[in-house]
Amino acid sequence: MRTDKKLLRGAAAFIIMAVLWGCAASRVQRRINLRYEGPKPTALLDPSVQAFPEIIVTPFVDLRKDKGSYGTYDWGNLSVNYIPGPESVSQGFTRLVKEFLSNAGMRPVPGEWNGQLDTLPNIAAEHAIFGEIERLDFSGRGRFYEAKNQGTIRVVIKWGNRGARRIITRTVEVAPDRREFHLFTTNYNHVSGMASLIRKTVSRAIRESMTRLFRSSSNRGK
Repeated sequence: MRTDKKLLRGAAAFIIMAVLWGCAASRVQRRINLRYEGPKPTALLDPSVQAFPEIIVTPFVDLRKDKGSYGTYDWGNLSVNYIPGPESVSQGFTRLVKEFLSNAGMRPVPGEWNGQLDTLPNIAAEHAIFGEIERLDFSGRGRFYEAKNQGTIRVVIKWGNRGARRIITRTVEVAPDRREFHLFTTNYNHVSGMASLIRKTVSRAIRESMTRLFRSSSNRGK
């Protein structure tokens, strides 16, 4: 019975692909709602960092020209544009950082800071985070027997310490962990899979940004 169901699913997928290849080109949009996926933040940050009473997280600055897209996936005559959900890319990144720090035992609070040293004494808390999205673009192409994906996320994260009048800057660039899969051997839904790949890579960018920023005990300067 299971074998029959697998054969039916495979046949249905083949028919759908054949139809798409034979039809006129079409463009659709798929919304992505970001969520953190990965190890628990408490296991990644040192307890001395987690003891920060308050830390300002300013809205991320999206430096890209195409701020309304994560990337595209082409499958035959179908082109899928992955766009933000109810929040912008900048808002999504900012929320994930706040949630990451909150789940690590820190207390993120709203506030303003432009990432510059001369404005650091004016922030309303002892610590502040400022971030810039320099690059975020994904692309993929599917064929009958396989699909390939690629993408890059590059963010610049700054941690300002008001008391020490010091700024720590980290640039993090990540790419998807999985770039290729075989459609009929994995029964992989590649359009949904591309969305999942984007979410996972964004989570990895947030995770690596925060852990690299707070990694060195000599940099903490509480």
